Amino acid sequence: MTMTLRELAQEREDKTLDHPFATRSANSRGRLRDEPQDPIRLCFQRDAHRILHCTAFRRLRYKTQVIFAPESDHVATRLDHSLYMASIAQTIARALGLNEDLAYAIALGHDLGHGPFGHAGEHLLNKLWKNADPRRSFQHELHSLRVVDRLAVRPSTRERGLNLTYEVRDGIVSHCGERTERFLAPRPRPGPRLETLTARGQAPLTMEGCVVRMADRIAYIGRDYEDACAVLGRLPPLPRVVTRVLGGDNRAIINTLVTDMIRTNLETPGRMGFSEDVFDALHQLYDYNSRQIYSHPQLVEYAARTEKMLTIIFEFAQRTLASRPQRQWGRALVSDSHAARELHEFIGKMYAQDGQPALSQIVVDYISLMTDRYARSLFEEIFLPHPIG
Repeated sequence: MTMTLRELAQEREDKTLDHPFATRSANSRGRLRDEPQDPIRLCFQRDAHRILHCTAFRRLRYKTQVIFAPESDHVATRLDHSLYMASIAQTIARALGLNEDLAYAIALGHDLGHGPFGHAGEHLLNKLWKNADPRRSFQHELHSLRVVDRLAVRPSTRERGLNLTYEVRDGIVSHCGERTERFLAPRPRPGPRLETLTARGQAPLTMEGCVVRMADRIAYIGRDYEDACAVLGRLPPLPRVVTRVLGGDNRAIINTLVTDMIRTNLETPGRMGFSEDVFDALHQLYDYNSRQIYSHPQLVEYAARTEKMLTIIFEFAQRTLASRPQRQWGRALVSDSHAARELHEFIGKMYAQDGQPALSQIVVDYISLMTDRYARSLFEEIFLPHPIG
């Protein structure tokens, strides 16, 4: 009997996944909504392609990684970081006999919930949301799950959300917390529904999710240093232990960390992590970046300016919606300004099927999906007066 293309793909996967904790596509816990299987692709590969093609992923091209609103084509954006991380996670998974498709899909989708202006924008959205509703908080990994579940556009369907597998959704919502961890093991059981999580820190359910969480800092730690050298000018030299153990440039740093992570897991297959001397050097490199880059006066000043921009946008969106009954949200009026029309058009498209959430949630959704340049353009539209006549 001739095997189908899907059966051939499943057979190849079964042969290559020789890690004791590898996640097999056939054992997936499934999707939020049942749907027919793809005739060619296994479920995790299908998820990766859905993420690649969604509009939220394309917007990452114009979202800050570390250097705000970069104009240079040679400075990493949030999209670049996601692609770097995906390639690193895939490399580690392949070397260890884990599921490459699962690691790749989680890495591609892990930062879809980031708003404009990087972590400065995240911290401000959290502050503004808490002020509007003390019960709420904004954390990009939790919002990334909301994006893939509810907000991302699937152009080929009428549905909102990507309907990803549980394992990819779990890896996305659990990807944050890697800075202080030398080792990370999968959690033993699923636990509460992912969409009910309100705080970061939960370990991923799969070993592939652990790979992605640890690969996050591998992807950004050296690249942030190289971008800062290119944009911020001359920086103090890296600590000697960093250059001696990890290397003096991003290429060497990535190679050292990836190699060490693979070797460490081969010795202790039940967890991901680093050897003691490599972890110590990595920790010192992060401390260096925090002092010399993330706290650099030029970036701190720009962060303060972005806070003013996003605060004005947040308050404008709140006022615009509060000025009319909820039943009229999503319907632009002739008298509306251009900025107000865009907000109502967003609501009309985004919540047509599921009904409208609370006012503050709409405002957070709206701002979180903005790129840096759209936020700046909207700020000008709101704040700067238009010529008369």
